Amino acid sequence: MNEVKIIILGTAAMLLPTSAIIIFVILYYRRQRLQREKLEHIEELHRQEMLEASVASQENVRRQIGGDLHDEIGTLLSATRMSLSQITKYGDNPSKRENLLNQTQDLLNEALNNVRRISKELMPSTLDEFGLIIALKDFTQKMTEHTGVMVCFSHGELVGKFDSKIELALYRTAQELVNNALKHAQATIINLTLSESNNQLVLQVSDNGIGFDLEEVNQPNRGIGIKNIESRISVIKGHIKFDVEKGRGASFEISVPL
Repeated sequence: MNEVKIIILGTAAMLLPTSAIIIFVILYYRRQRLQREKLEHIEELHRQEMLEASVASQENVRRQIGGDLHDEIGTLLSATRMSLSQITKYGDNPSKRENLLNQTQDLLNEALNNVRRISKELMPSTLDEFGLIIALKDFTQKMTEHTGVMVCFSHGELVGKFDSKIELALYRTAQELVNNALKHAQATIINLTLSESNNQLVLQVSDNGIGFDLEEVNQPNRGIGIKNIESRISVIKGHIKFDVEKGRGASFEISVPL
């Protein structure tokens, strides 16, 4: 009987560490699975946020274009139609007819100028023709002239053009960050730097403003928002890092693989 007890106790003593190891492994893999599921859930939420931000950004652009077409182009074309309808009433009055024709031509020219302006807003001609470096140089010079704020741009020895999608995304991002610095941070100096490092194109934007609240800027009625910028950058597989806090200047760094 004692031998049986000894065998049982010995077997139990041998199985106990094995059981403990098995339980530990099961708990470990369960914890790993839960962590993986949690991470996947967080990534899915982030993707959803980026998608919603992207859709919101596109809708804002469509709404703006629609408003411009309706308010400006539509109004001018309606006035042109009315002017043309008046011409037929003055067939026996050459002077009046000529005045109406000149008026109609002026209306059409204004409509064409507005179409060109809207087209430039969608794809700036400088960016399309000369590339990101020249476009940013032109943009910062104009911002300095029009706002009185010193907006500086440097690109070191970087030359040439890059992928058009990357150039457009970085150009729009630079515009939005400069606008945020002017509107929310009350900056008087804004620095933009474009460089290449480890096969990555890097755009850095910093200012000497009073900072701003990210939550406030991300509100739908307060402009583009950082989430929309993140969404635009994620489309070209880029990353954005920022250091923003109320009471001091902000800095942003956008890296995009070439």
